[in-house]
Parts: sequence; structure tokens; C-alpha cells
Amino acid sequence: MAMRKDQIADNKFTLPNDARNLALYVRQITQNVKVFDPAIDANLPAQLRATADQIYFDIFEANGVRVDSAETKKERLALQKRAIRLCTRMLALMDMARRCFHLSGKRCVFWGRNVRDIRQRCRDWHESDSKRYKAF
Repeated sequence: MAMRKDQIADNKFTLPNDARNLALYVRQITQNVKVFDPAIDANLPAQLRATADQIYFDIFEANGVRVDSAETKKERLALQKRAIRLCTRMLALMDMARRCFHLSGKRCVFWGRNVRDIRQRCRDWHESDSKRYKAF
């Protein structure tokens, strides 16, 4: 079921923007070699960046898919599901990074809250679209 315009903050769908901001945040923090020391693990920061980027790309692409057939419905829902799974993977990668690089608890709480928020909003969007496009 679609939301009424007055229920959406600033009358905008902000999930793609928030996913982009998450990807940019991950890039910013993983560039700090004092925290993400390449001598400890050079691969994990790259995985974090790639996962955050893919979450953004999937959400952005799913938002651009116009559902007018069963095929486009399937494509849109699949992109949403993949973004949800990638958010879960991001949380696992963050846990590994926290243990390997000894990230501060404050940073992990902030970062984790953002990822969980995006994942939940993506789940809600997926559920809404599943009901909305049931006819296809």
C-alpha cells in the first residue's frame, strides 16, 4: 500500500540518498590509515566499500525500475532483496572490522544504526511493493 504524500518527510523518497550517504561515509572512514591500517588487512576496507557501493546501486536501480509487467516487478523486487542481504553482509563485515581494527564503540553504534535503518526501510519498501504490484 502506498503512503500518502503527507506521511513522507519532505514529500520525497529518501532511501537512495541515505544509501549514497552511507557509501560515502564508508569511503571516508576506510581511507583513514590510522584506523584501517593496510598492514593489518588491506582487503576488508575494500570489501566494506564495495558492499556499501552495491547497496546504493541496487536501491538506486530498483527505484528506477518502472513496474509495468511481471518481469519488471520481479527485477525490482530482486534488487530490493539483494540490497537487504547486502545490508546484513555489511553488518557482518563491520563486526569483523571492529575486531580487526579496534574501531571505537561510538563509531560502530552510529554506523550500525545507519545500516540497520536502511535495511529496515528497504524491507518495508519491498513489502509495500509486493502488495502494491500483486496484480502483476
